[in-house]
Amino acid sequence: MDCPKCKLVNSPNTTRCDCGYDFQTRTIQQSYLTERDRRLLRRSGGVSGIALAVLLTLEFGLRLTSATVARHSVAIGVLTVALIGLCFGGWLWLLNGKAR
Repeated sequence: MDCPKCKLVNSPNTTRCDCGYDFQTRTIQQSYLTERDRRLLRRSGGVSGIALAVLLTLEFGLRLTSATVARHSVAIGVLTVALIGLCFGGWLWLLNGKAR
């Protein structure tokens, strides 16, 4: 049974969803999730986002570097990788500073 509030798939005999939706009365009650659970859910989404950003940056960097080396020189390719790494490292440093 899908929850109309959070769309979580629950077993057919569930009376209340984790988000607090009561299937019998069709009202919102207090959630079973604690504040710690909510923080962990937010953090796991951030880790997934960072992992995706790392993979996309590597993909972009490798494509850009191979195209640069093919057209110019190895030195420009190395400079391109260094600049991409510096930008990504700065972004992570800023992101880590905001998390504290």
